[in-house]
Amino acid sequence: MFLSRGGTVELVVIPNSVDEISFYQEEGSKYFILGLENYCINYPSVSLEKIKELSSKYSLFISINKNIFNSELSDLKEKLLELSHLSIMGILFYDLGVLNIVRENNILVDLVWHQTHMVTNYNTCNFYYEKGVKFGFLANEITLEEILEIKKRTNMKLMVECFGYPIMSHSRRMLLTNYFKSIGKKKEDRVYHLENMNEDYLLKESKDGASILYGKLINGVKPLFDLVENNIDYAVLDMQEVEKEIGKKVLSTYSDIIKNHSSITIKEKSSIIDEMNDLIGDNTNFFYKKTIYKVKKGDK
Repeated sequence: MFLSRGGTVELVVIPNSVDEISFYQEEGSKYFILGLENYCINYPSVSLEKIKELSSKYSLFISINKNIFNSELSDLKEKLLELSHLSIMGILFYDLGVLNIVRENNILVDLVWHQTHMVTNYNTCNFYYEKGVKFGFLANEITLEEILEIKKRTNMKLMVECFGYPIMSHSRRMLLTNYFKSIGKKKEDRVYHLENMNEDYLLKESKDGASILYGKLINGVKPLFDLVENNIDYAVLDMQEVEKEIGKKVLSTYSDIIKNHSSITIKEKSSIIDEMNDLIGDNTNFFYKKTIYKVKKGDK
């Protein structure tokens, strides 16, 4: 028995650093996400000059995913104008000030709505689409069923995170530095692990603050089959804190599923899922379960 035929899903890689882009391009990735220096959190960020250099070689989405302050608005406007003259795929934005600057100044650049946990329904997707936003990066706290319903009810191109350590929270405070200072130790420049009640979390800090990530990788192989069948536009693979050889295997497996979806048998699908479970674990995040925050009536 063969699986039904779907559309083409494009893979988008978030590398550990700029140095990994060529590696993942050689392994088959076509698109990449990088942050704009001083305007991005939790993604590898580079200067505008570096983006100019890289955009002539690679297909880039540029992330501006932090809160924007009054003192930054003028500089951000100039950078958005410069980015609009480059050959980039689009700009991921969190702060609505970015959308407003683009609209008020007729800046010709495609925008990706990326308010992380807030991109959860088709009605809001349609609202932003009518404002000229062509892409939406869906929250990774919604189910596969909800993702597919959004796809049916919006013309917005959708991004879905299908691999990586999911970000749980971010603070502008230097939480790790302050903690180690309080106990008389110096923070090392690395990712820390926090184990609590059999759960593992990653803690990391940069000049932009501290972030907490869930310590189990999202394994999106099983839902990827449904995403391909239902013509989801982009599957995002976050390779940060992932060994290159594991990233290589994940990218290869996802690429094969997309290319050969129509000829993969049910038995082969099961084998692929088992292989990836052995490699990166079986955490499918919220693809197949409601989040703990959705409490039914009558529940305590």
